[in-house]
Amino acid sequence: MDAHELSPLLNNTFFRNKQLLLLLEFLLGKTIIPFHTINFIYGSEQRAHSDSIHMSTAPQGYLIAAWTAFDDCDENNGALRFYPKSHRLPYITCRDYNSGNTPLLLGKLSYENYEDKVEEVIREHGFQEQYFFAKKGDVLIWHANLIHGGSAIRNKNATRRSMVAHYFAEEVICYHEISQRPALMHVKKNKTEI
Repeated sequence: MDAHELSPLLNNTFFRNKQLLLLLEFLLGKTIIPFHTINFIYGSEQRAHSDSIHMSTAPQGYLIAAWTAFDDCDENNGALRFYPKSHRLPYITCRDYNSGNTPLLLGKLSYENYEDKVEEVIREHGFQEQYFFAKKGDVLIWHANLIHGGSAIRNKNATRRSMVAHYFAEEVICYHEISQRPALMHVKKNKTEI
């Protein structure tokens, strides 16, 4: 998590790349605030989900992600998979499935039940997964509500090095949907930083 804090190369070349930030600002129609990064050495094999269950905004729709491939991706190393047009669906919140959450505690199966709900939604809408067979250096930008995940890794020795970066828009409320906690950002030297 947050390798950009340790690496000026990741921070300046990828996370805070000026051309990327301008494109993201154009797409969201607001000034962008870099939030955090997650780096992977191997494919995640993560079940289908949308980022909005983790990082939400009020009003909705002001989180965007940019995923950069540091290795070529294919059927062997757990390529990213996604469901086109799923970002147009209503957001799935904790009220839409049996989270087991209380005002003080997270439900023991909250996230697992969320993933089950996502699979149900995929079936209901007949979405077909597609794969992003990226070449090293390719970037995929997605809306926070796009359903995506990691495909199965066929070659357990194959790396799929990559970085996903998340960005909020300025002037929105940012919070973690499952825990209902705010997303905290610090302001230093007239620049918003994580």
